[in-house]
Amino acid sequence: MPTKTTGEPAGQRLAGDLRRRIVDGDLAEGAQLPSSAALKAEHGVSSTVVRDAINTLKAEGLVVGQQGKGVFVAPASTWHPGGEPADDLPQRVADLEKRVAALEAGRSAS
Repeated sequence: MPTKTTGEPAGQRLAGDLRRRIVDGDLAEGAQLPSSAALKAEHGVSSTVVRDAINTLKAEGLVVGQQGKGVFVAPASTWHPGGEPADDLPQRVADLEKRVAALEAGRSAS
């Protein structure tokens, strides 16, 4: 099924489609992405568009390339779709845990 025309650059559309498939689990951790030729045919795009989309996903930590083998879904612990990894993630988790504990304490007091 060719990628729909939406005004969004084709590379971003393809990256978005693959990102959704990865995040939704349709392409599981360790799964090999379809070949460039298959992606070109399926989405009706050029080699350049496929390369751009894959490079975007690599930058987000969603996929890793293995020379001569292909591109594979990376472990979820490396993912940071849509931007840079959150360096402050442990602090953010601790803050959320405190908030949840406070909410649960408030619920227990009722």
